[in-house]
Amino acid sequence: MKIFIYADLQKHYLEELVKQLSGDAEMILKEQLSDDEIMQEIKSADILIGNPPSDLFNDIPDTLKFWQLENVGFEQYKDLHYKGVAANVGDMSAAACAETIVAGILGFYRGVHIMVRNQLNAEWQGEAVESHLSVLGEKQVIILGSGSIGEHVSKMLEAFGCSVQMTAKSDPAADIHSYDELLSQLPETDLVINTLPGNLDKYVAKDFFDSMKEGALYASIGRGNTTDENALINALESGKLAGAVLDVTETEPLPKDSKLWKMTNAILTQHTGAAHKMRDRDKVAKFVDNVRKFLNGEKIKDEIELANGY
Repeated sequence: MKIFIYADLQKHYLEELVKQLSGDAEMILKEQLSDDEIMQEIKSADILIGNPPSDLFNDIPDTLKFWQLENVGFEQYKDLHYKGVAANVGDMSAAACAETIVAGILGFYRGVHIMVRNQLNAEWQGEAVESHLSVLGEKQVIILGSGSIGEHVSKMLEAFGCSVQMTAKSDPAADIHSYDELLSQLPETDLVINTLPGNLDKYVAKDFFDSMKEGALYASIGRGNTTDENALINALESGKLAGAVLDVTETEPLPKDSKLWKMTNAILTQHTGAAHKMRDRDKVAKFVDNVRKFLNGEKIKDEIELANGY
């Protein structure tokens, strides 16, 4: 049994991963290997841990039995032919993502972004900014998507006193199940939070923003391509929307000439939603648990269909 580790981990946690799995299999690391050598190792491995560049191979070799990804999203691999078992990291980062987007939303409503600019300019405005401030707990909210991130966000916002609805095409627990139904609800909604996967390209576009309530807030912790960025910028510039809180953008890093950089009604958290200093510790725990479950023939909680792209 051979395990090839391509994951990006701090040295200490990489060593810990090797230590915990070395009794189960031969361990090969990507360090110091060329692309050709990496491909050869993948071809001879039984288990792959990590996210090699999608352009490194056309298809996954049949000899690979289990592929453990180190992220939630995997749309870059949806066109690869793979017969084995694949898993992502499940809800490992859901709490951190939820905290990031809720922090941005709360910060926007309470004017933290305004106060930071005032601080940098040594400008005291105090209660003069009162007309820009709002209370989160009074908001009518729609969360796009009912996955683990959406569920975490919903619990947080309900604790603040928000009224929350969630959308999903097939989840019976969701409140809204069709796009037309969603559009009909938008004129009464104060806050929309996008947690959608990357297969829903430009799901939020001009007709969506046109249907939103005047002065509403848009936030996104889903994939950047699910929002039509030009349509969003137009809605922000026109005053249709009060603002936007974005952890993700269509192109990352965000191009320096993007209007979003200088918009005073936009908060950009630069795709740090899942980031925290102990994330590598959590990755190692997830990797070890899933690999051992696979080796023992047990059901893997985070198993995914690679071809779905989400």
